[in-house]
Amino acid sequence: MSDSKDKRIKKLKKKRIWPSILGLFIITIIFGILIIFLISFACVDVIQRKLIEGNSQAEAIAGLFENYEDGQEQRIQDAVLANLEMKSEFEAVWVADADGNKLWSNNDMVPDRERVFDFIWVDESIMHLIVEEDDNQILMFYEDDIKINGKFFSEMYRLIGRDESIFFSNEKESAIMQIRLWFAQEVNGLEVYTLQTICVYGYDFLMFILCIGLFGIMIAVFMLYYLISFISVIVSMRRTTKIIYTDMVTGGNNWLHFVKKGNSLLKRKMGTRNYAVLHLKMRKYRSFCTCFGVKEGEALVEKMYHVLKKNIKRYEVMAHQENAQFGLMIAYTDEQQLLARIEAMESALDAVLPKMKVYFAVGIYRVQQKERDIEQLYNNALLACDMLGEEAENQIAFFDVEMNKQRLWERKVEDDMDAALSNHEFQIYLQPKISTAQEVLAGAEALVRWIHPTEGFIPPNKFIPIFERNGFILKLDDYMLEGIARQQAQWINQGRKVVPISVNISRAHFAKEDLAEHICSIVDKYQVPHQFIELELTESAFFDDKNVLLQTVKKLRTAGFIVSMDDFGAGYSSLNSLKELQLDVLKLDADFFRGADVQERGLLIVSEVIDLAKKLNMKIVAEGIESREQVDFLTEQECDLIQGYFFAKPMPICEFEEKYKEV
Repeated sequence: MSDSKDKRIKKLKKKRIWPSILGLFIITIIFGILIIFLISFACVDVIQRKLIEGNSQAEAIAGLFENYEDGQEQRIQDAVLANLEMKSEFEAVWVADADGNKLWSNNDMVPDRERVFDFIWVDESIMHLIVEEDDNQILMFYEDDIKINGKFFSEMYRLIGRDESIFFSNEKESAIMQIRLWFAQEVNGLEVYTLQTICVYGYDFLMFILCIGLFGIMIAVFMLYYLISFISVIVSMRRTTKIIYTDMVTGGNNWLHFVKKGNSLLKRKMGTRNYAVLHLKMRKYRSFCTCFGVKEGEALVEKMYHVLKKNIKRYEVMAHQENAQFGLMIAYTDEQQLLARIEAMESALDAVLPKMKVYFAVGIYRVQQKERDIEQLYNNALLACDMLGEEAENQIAFFDVEMNKQRLWERKVEDDMDAALSNHEFQIYLQPKISTAQEVLAGAEALVRWIHPTEGFIPPNKFIPIFERNGFILKLDDYMLEGIARQQAQWINQGRKVVPISVNISRAHFAKEDLAEHICSIVDKYQVPHQFIELELTESAFFDDKNVLLQTVKKLRTAGFIVSMDDFGAGYSSLNSLKELQLDVLKLDADFFRGADVQERGLLIVSEVIDLAKKLNMKIVAEGIESREQVDFLTEQECDLIQGYFFAKPMPICEFEEKYKEV
């Protein structure tokens, strides 16, 4: 899998998760800060209100002493004591004259006048109040510096000191905090000191609790929303991942999953297990779909997938590749155990269609140490399977280095073929056809040879099969036909005797209904009489579109071309093709004249085929003749033409012209 494709998949999987996480994180921080601020504000507000209330009550007590000099001392003292009895928060009252001498006190408690302060309220000045039990200190944070009796609030902890003026207490069960403070008031030249216990109760925070509750509900709603959004993203991501790795035909794991897990297994497990990568395919799957339909074909592939899945262990991987092809990476101990396991898989697959014989092919690549790219390893297994061909029986092939060399060669051929055609690297060779009656030149066959600038001479069997597979053979056939037409025109202009030259026409051409017109246009460009061009086709062309083939051959013969069947006897339906095709020449395959039984069965068949051709008014050409005995036999059987090394090998045109210049 390419890096860009892998990045796109990762981006798709992670596309929405980070915004949700970031949003949840930011909202949590904001709400946390707001809650801390509200708690701090509520605490400061409650304490401030309590202090204001305490100061007001201290002023009320001090107000009783306004007429202290009028001889009403006793009445004032009784009034003060009455007030103290009604107000439990008052613990002591201490009154001094202007000189600081004690005038009256309700008990023995005496304030430390240097540590007592007047309460001064400055609106919105105190911002935060924290009471620490361990240090018995009160710390205040405020916007403005406030002086009390010449001292700043920042020095308040020194004023209060460790005199238990501020403390936490369990004396009053309903109070959550108690603060004991002396309040100083100046009335009528007297200093009135009152000691109060400021209690903070839970109901003092009632409104705050209600606000916090409402605010908490709002926070909970937001948190729930983002939590649901976050969970939704995770679920969506997992669903997307599942879709990405799901095969649309089988519903199981697709090729992306195979690559991802395969590479992961190779990285983690290679040191402890031997792995083999397999390419397994059902032969002739397209034929099955043609007979039973595409849906039935896909249903068959799905069943095969589930059968193979049952044979896969946890530390192995398998996926549908395409059509009826599967990729597997399985662990094994030795080659015998590996082959036995593959055979067991094939047997299980056979059971999917119990009434139909199904054939499989398997390519195997045994993974080596430090190999980590599963796609490359699978390509090796695929190459091994391709080398098997399309045989009828089950086959298994192991990848080897020669297969890779062959694939590299095919790659080089395909890279160079277009340039070779433009640069005329494909050379025309001619192999003479000799008449049996007089043993003189009666025709020739055009054969192609590739003279590569770096590889040198390349024989046809090294590149023709590649061209037939990739379709380049169509261009090469046209190149050869035009080259022969040009050469024939040159010989005619030179006044030389011209003999028919045969040119091979690949079966791929017969897919075009206008093939006859196409051939005529090439030959007519050089004004060569059509009887000097012989078109050779193989009987394998008969297995394609038969109607197009018959119509094309008929048009070519009507146009005056000689049409022949090459390699007669190499196929399986030769007689049937002779029945339907109207041909001019029959070329006997060279295999008739090779082998240990050539003197018996082979020559008997040749004799009968020649007799049959004569009755069908067809000429006979025997190719691959290499001995005088074969020539004499064919002459006796009245074979028309002989082609083979006995008379001449294929040769360049210049050599052909020199050898037969007097013909």
